[in-house]
Formats: sequence, C-alpha cells, structure tokens
Amino acid sequence: MTVAVTGAIAWSGVRLVVFDLDGTLYDQPPLRLAMARELGLDCLRSRSTQTLRTLRHFRQVRERLGEGHGTTDFAAEQYRLTAQLCRQPERDVRALVEEWMERRPLAHLPRYKARGIDRLFAAIRASGRTIAVWSDFPVVAKLAALGLAADHAIWAGDAGVGRLKPDPSGLRALMERADASPRETLVIGDRMDRDVRAATAAGTRALLRSRRPHGRAASFRHYDDPVFAPLLRGAN
Repeated sequence: MTVAVTGAIAWSGVRLVVFDLDGTLYDQPPLRLAMARELGLDCLRSRSTQTLRTLRHFRQVRERLGEGHGTTDFAAEQYRLTAQLCRQPERDVRALVEEWMERRPLAHLPRYKARGIDRLFAAIRASGRTIAVWSDFPVVAKLAALGLAADHAIWAGDAGVGRLKPDPSGLRALMERADASPRETLVIGDRMDRDVRAATAAGTRALLRSRRPHGRAASFRHYDDPVFAPLLRGAN
C-alpha cells in the first residue's frame, strides 16, 4: 500500500536533505519490541523491574523537556530529574540509559533498516545534494550500525545545540554547516510534534514518514514511494 503524498516536493529547489534518525531511518516498533524482550529477560534474571522503571521515567522526562518543561541544559537535566523520580544516583541512571538506549539497540538496527533507504541515500548523493542526519540522541554509532553515511550529522547534545526537538537549533546549525537556506532544505522525519514542528519553526519544508496519510503534512510510507521518483530515476 502506498501512502498518498498530501503535498508536492519541488526537488529542483532542494539542496539539503535532513533526515531524522529514530523511526525514520529504521522501523521503530519492531526494535522496541525486540528491546522489550531483552528487558523482560533482564527483569527475570535480576528479579527486579528497576531498569524498566528507570528507562520509562527517562523517556517521560525527555518528552517533558522536549515540550519545554525544564531548563535548556537538557543533557544534565534529563539525568537529574530521572534520578529524582527513581531515587537513584545520576551516574547509575546515565549508565543504564547508555547501555539500554544507546549500545544494546545497535545489534538490532540492521534488521530493521527502512526499506529502500540505501537506494535513496545513493540517489541523493549521486544528484549532488547534501545528506544530513539530525536526532535528539547520539547519531554516529547508529548510522554506522545501519551502514549509512551522511555528509553532516548532529544531535541535541552537541556543542552549540543543547536543545531537543521541536526546537530548531540543531536544524539551523546543519543549514549553516551545509551553507543551505531554509528554502533549499527539506526535513524528513516521523513525528509531527517534533520533526515537522521544528521544520516549520525554521522555515523549511518537511516530509512525514507515516503509515497513514496526514492532513497537515506531506507524508509517505516507504522510500520507494512516488514522491521520491524524481530522485530515484536520476532527475536533478
């Protein structure tokens, strides 16, 4: 099934294509299921749900910080607030998050890489356009696990950014690095409330990866959908 695009993309005017990572370059639901299985086994082995509860609180804290509830120094705030909720030392929270949200998922990522993304990356690069990846989480290790390469990569914790989506600071930093204007930039992501909102705030266009058409954003389901045809057939 192909999701109809609710808005046309004039690729001739696009010089910079900025991809979100989680849920955009790979399929997030099956990855979360795989990680849930690992967490379940860990709970059985340890006879404790502490890790599960800590990660749940951490995700909730991140969502709140992304909505603007808290200081702009989210990198420190996310661990401090989670530690308070869990009554754990911040260093223990950090260690759990790094293990379960950054390291362990890497082994699963190749299995859940988005269909057609290799071909699209190759087509974008062959057309002379610039590829960037922008995430709220560290990018480099996940890109390597997916076997993908970007011209520029940035995440919310990088120097000069320090803000979570939908704040557009990271996107603006990428446009500056790539010497691309908002009119020459296209953001591709999977969250209306984060990726599309950030693109709108920065004055760029956006494409939403979605299982269903979205009334407020141009959307697609797979990377071989018609919206990408001009690139995939070699058009500049």
